Amino acid sequence: MRERSFVFRFLAVAVLVFSLLAVAKTQVRLELSSYKVTTYTDEQGHKLERLEPALKVSPGDVLEWRLRAVNTSGQRLKNVALVIPIPPQTYYLEGTAAPLKIKQGKQEVVVLPEFSYDGGKHYGRPPLYKEVTVEENGKKVVKKVQVAPEEYTHVRWVLSEMDPEQAVEVFLRTKVR
Repeated sequence: MRERSFVFRFLAVAVLVFSLLAVAKTQVRLELSSYKVTTYTDEQGHKLERLEPALKVSPGDVLEWRLRAVNTSGQRLKNVALVIPIPPQTYYLEGTAAPLKIKQGKQEVVVLPEFSYDGGKHYGRPPLYKEVTVEENGKKVVKKVQVAPEEYTHVRWVLSEMDPEQAVEVFLRTKVR
């Protein structure tokens, strides 16, 4: 348990340092937060969720990762990528990275999440496929196989424009291995 707590604190510090470096270049303030999702039943018998700071986690716990971004540049920015890395001690819970709805001028724009399974080198929308080499009848054969959501390493939302002082928040959930 102590090791998992240390690992998540280390990861949070690493992401914070990465975010600070990105802020210096793009003038977008990024804040990444992690929460442990706990469920409980209220007095009427309804199942509800509560978000608590993810200070200690155990295998099977669900974590919610929230990335808040604010354009502090004083000017409109183009092609702003908001990326949440999936910690290797966890796996992505399918369907939890919601589309982002934002106002651009007078229009509401929907930004769909994109996923990567190769450490953030390439992104796409599900279903994603990768090539694997297998042996069949003594010969090596390259096959295309679907990537499971549990294999995703990063999730990103790319905003075509971000107005000055505009703030947005994206989130996703993972489960501790």
